[in-house]
Amino acid sequence: MKNIYYLLLCLLFPLSIMGQEPTGKSQWAYQDASGKLVYKTTKRGDRIIDFSHAGYKGGGVPLPYVPAKMTVHPLGENEDCTDYIQKAIDMVSALPKDANGFRGAVVLAPGRYVCQRTIQIAADGVVLRGSGSDRSGSVIVMTGGKHTAIIVNNGIRQRIGNRLGEADSNEKSIKVTDKYIHAGSYSFTVADASGLSVGDNVEIRKPVTEEWIKYMKMHDLVRDGKPQTWIKAGRLLVVERTIAGIEGNTITLTVPLVDSYDAKFTGDNTTLVLANNAQRIRQCGVENIRIESPEQAVNHGKALYYALRINGEDCWARDINAMETMESVGVGGRRITLQQINVVRKALHQGASKPAEFAPNGGQILVDRCSVEGDNIWFVAIGGGQTGPIVFLNCYFKGNGRIEGHQRWSTGFLFDNCNLPDGGIDFKNRGSMGSGHGWGTAWSVAWNCVTKSYVNQIPPGTYNWVIGSKGESTPLRRPFNQSGPTLPVGVFDSHGIPVAPQSLYLAQLKERLGESALQAIGYGVTVQSPSPVSSDYRFQGGMQASPELFGKDYNAIHEYMRSLGWDYSEHPNISKDDHHEGVHCEVIFDLALQQYVFKFTNHANVEALDSDRGRLLSDRQRNEMKSQTNHEWYHLNGNWNEWQRLEWKFRIPKGFQPSTKFCHLHQLKAQEGNNGAPLITISTRCDENGGNKRVQVIHTGDTRTSGKGVIIDNLPLADFEDEWIQVETEMHYTHHGTFRIKLTRISDGKVLANQSSSDIDLWRKGATSIRNKFGIYRSLGRKMKSASDRPDNGIKDESLQLADFKVYEAYTNPNPQPHD
Repeated sequence: MKNIYYLLLCLLFPLSIMGQEPTGKSQWAYQDASGKLVYKTTKRGDRIIDFSHAGYKGGGVPLPYVPAKMTVHPLGENEDCTDYIQKAIDMVSALPKDANGFRGAVVLAPGRYVCQRTIQIAADGVVLRGSGSDRSGSVIVMTGGKHTAIIVNNGIRQRIGNRLGEADSNEKSIKVTDKYIHAGSYSFTVADASGLSVGDNVEIRKPVTEEWIKYMKMHDLVRDGKPQTWIKAGRLLVVERTIAGIEGNTITLTVPLVDSYDAKFTGDNTTLVLANNAQRIRQCGVENIRIESPEQAVNHGKALYYALRINGEDCWARDINAMETMESVGVGGRRITLQQINVVRKALHQGASKPAEFAPNGGQILVDRCSVEGDNIWFVAIGGGQTGPIVFLNCYFKGNGRIEGHQRWSTGFLFDNCNLPDGGIDFKNRGSMGSGHGWGTAWSVAWNCVTKSYVNQIPPGTYNWVIGSKGESTPLRRPFNQSGPTLPVGVFDSHGIPVAPQSLYLAQLKERLGESALQAIGYGVTVQSPSPVSSDYRFQGGMQASPELFGKDYNAIHEYMRSLGWDYSEHPNISKDDHHEGVHCEVIFDLALQQYVFKFTNHANVEALDSDRGRLLSDRQRNEMKSQTNHEWYHLNGNWNEWQRLEWKFRIPKGFQPSTKFCHLHQLKAQEGNNGAPLITISTRCDENGGNKRVQVIHTGDTRTSGKGVIIDNLPLADFEDEWIQVETEMHYTHHGTFRIKLTRISDGKVLANQSSSDIDLWRKGATSIRNKFGIYRSLGRKMKSASDRPDNGIKDESLQLADFKVYEAYTNPNPQPHD
């Protein structure tokens, strides 16, 4: 079990999206005085379903960490690595399973792996693990012909339980005898349960009849004068479930049904059959990888490169960045978790028919803390005949795109605390679009979401709900039937006012399995969060000085830093009025480390005095690099309630002269909100007479009373001069957080400082994130009166060398928003 516990109402970033606490109350699902969930039902018993069964192992189970069995390294530049990686996977696939069903992980060392064909996991219990999803991690570079980067599928042709199926006369079926089974039901009766056992996997098959098609008003679809078929009469809507209990002829399932079953419209022919999913691949994962495709500004029918396909059971993918792939992530099977999967599409898709970047076509699928950026796309499109629970939790979608059940009757989706600032969520009738897509979605919920708009329609005999959410309601007619009536609008409950509980999925999960289930998936409630263990941290990004930058100017350094998530934009060269001709940042070779490093230089001499970004008559000078704060690089910054570790090295020269006021080498600085003084600084300082040179670590809280001031003082500067220092810091970003720092002199291993502070205010009201900054930012002692004025506090030209930046985080928040 993970031992990082989240403050539930503080972690969930939609509070920040809404900008307010959930004060509304839903009529359809709410908590009573004891905290128990209460559901409103229709006259026939239909209700919002229990979505908490979505996810790996049925929800509430931590994603496993599988031990490495093999490590591979990149081959030469432009050399195809496909067979090399595949051979390692095949070798691990041949190993025996352990007691938990795992064979082992293949680890990709940091670097770029050119791959011209698909990498496939085809055996149970195998994991493909990279060393980070950033540019400095493990990068799969897609080239060659049309293919998917990574597939998890054993290649055995098999049925997926949730689907539009055909009758099979060779199968023994058992008649379901209930005249009506309500949506959300766990139980029903059959004619004869004697041949069934607890633990059996079964399929419940609902026949499509002419009567039902007419009732749904799907019998008259026409496009361009030609009839269109929604679902052909005689086909089956099939859902896979597992038997939890049998009492007489009453069957109880482990997971509720997400559709209603009305004998009036099924010809009283709903049946149950035993399911055969024994050959489905299990216990496989893909994690910590970046996938890069060339930009594909084409119609999705001409796409070449796709990111990930998983067709299995109890599988997962986490920490994947998919760059410029199309129809990026497709999932089949059941009990699958996708966590922190980020798709970025900068190339504008061409054509009216759009690609679906997430296509969860299975059951019990949890998509947690994922994101898509792109235009003219489906952020999420769910195919025909799919039955949930399918949950999108705390996801962010940027651009002109939409989410929908795409076609032909899919049911049981929850979009929980999702943010689509320029897009929308559609529960609608697509009419004759496509080849007769018709009603795409029923029994689905948008809970505490924010979008630009919703198309929320209500199919006959069913419901769709938009609850506690913000965004415009857009009533529409059926497509290709513009003379027809506007279709009935679904339920808008507490519209514009977020409701409690903040997350429906997490509230349902907690009620079913307890607090430990929330903790297991990275959420939970506790007053003080203990530090994660090392295995909880994931590498987010890093940077080393490149030999290719030797002799290059600050522009080249800036572009290099930007490619890795930092930038060099706060320095004197940015202003023609400042000392812009001086060398303020360069890459040099360091003999002690035997590697290339960054060297920052500030000038304070007779000929030149650096200032603060062109402010010549200033009282300070600044020469710093900093982490970027755009969405692509959110994981390099500290976000609300995250744990973060920073590792880096610095070296100051002998005779370094600090300022009497401040001379920061490192800052943790809030973005937006109360972002004046930095939260944490590592600084050098001296007394008024220039003596008592020392290194300090200083904390400034959100308010005067919450600041701890100087945490570490009186570390003699002489212990640092001409020495490389390894810095290790750990932060928990809350108002009652944790800060740890360790400073180690590399030459002799001496620990110069090792201190921890608990219950420390490591957040700023209204901040979106905490960025990290490195360089020299120092006081001139007073404001300069003219261009020829010089400081009189003894400061002079100084330099600082920096190297080996690494960022690790536990449970990165993919959508940092302002938080108080």
